[in-house]
Amino acid sequence: MLAEFHSETRGYTLQLEKDLLGDFILYRRWYGLRNRRWGTKRQVFAEESLAMREFDRVEKIRVKRGYVRFQPPS
Repeated sequence: MLAEFHSETRGYTLQLEKDLLGDFILYRRWYGLRNRRWGTKRQVFAEESLAMREFDRVEKIRVKRGYVRFQPPS
């Protein structure tokens, strides 16, 4: 599962994957659209429900802070 958000000056990506051991990993990446500042965070969850809850929580915070979900052109 992948979600990408943009504001006027920043971008934010959430990516949820399952690893070979069966754990769910939530990757967060943030970056500046006009500069080279960036960062990452990785969280490991044993259960998919907990990972999805965190994914939804972070998504709501991004929207509340003025980010818009990016839809690539088709």
